[in-house]
Amino acid sequence: MTTDGTLVTIDGRPALRFERRFRQPAERVWRAVSAPEEMGSWFPSEVIGDRVVGAELVFDDEAQRAAARAEGEPARAEGPLFRGRVVVYDPPKVFSFTWGGELLRLELVPDRDGTLLVFTQLLSHQSVAARNGSGWHACLDALGRLLDAPGAEAGEVDGLALYQRYVERLGPELGRADGRGAVTWERSTHVDPDRVRTATSDPAEMAAWGAGDMTTDRLRWDVEATEHGSLFRLTHDAVGDDAELAATWHALLLQLDMYLAAGVLVPVDPKLWVDAYRAAL
Repeated sequence: MTTDGTLVTIDGRPALRFERRFRQPAERVWRAVSAPEEMGSWFPSEVIGDRVVGAELVFDDEAQRAAARAEGEPARAEGPLFRGRVVVYDPPKVFSFTWGGELLRLELVPDRDGTLLVFTQLLSHQSVAARNGSGWHACLDALGRLLDAPGAEAGEVDGLALYQRYVERLGPELGRADGRGAVTWERSTHVDPDRVRTATSDPAEMAAWGAGDMTTDRLRWDVEATEHGSLFRLTHDAVGDDAELAATWHALLLQLDMYLAAGVLVPVDPKLWVDAYRAAL
């Protein structure tokens, strides 16, 4: 069994799916994945609220963000706390709840003398799969260390290297060429439209996520509000058959995604997509 997450489709929506096995019985694993006093040790926030179907949950991540900053790892940028609601609470089998605009489901299945955890996240958009996938991978490794599970990666694993691994595996779809030289990319983020507009129009902001030398390109940005953030499209009107230029903007949009989410520049190598764009353009 691989510990890596996979990208699947559930009810027509992109989703991340992980399987992790633990040697403890379901009742012990259930406490780890549902009890407030234990969730904070592996989940990316404290999960505050009653464990009752329909109850509101508040995800307070200040302690986790402070720890990430101290380790030099990316952390969620400043902004309001995520909120959600309990959808299913069926001890010791299923705990499911909304988390911002996405749905999480933790399902426990007896597995010989231990327990199989099936963790799924219905995504708001396929473009967030790599970032979310690497994040949940690290979280589930932390859960494995809490439960002393074989195969959980060591605590000192490089979070940025893990992210790069998921970018290579689950990176967002290629931009769409219109046949007349333009290419359009569509991406989603949990930050608000005004923040996206600033990050994609202010020269200093564009430089902060790596596009400072590309501001004179023929670019058109379309940003719209969604229920839990923003959907934005970039159209480059002069890509033509330049696969290296298309791959560069593909990588830059990944850098923009992490910049919007965590306020940091995480370089992505455009060479990963040059061959794919040569075939597509």
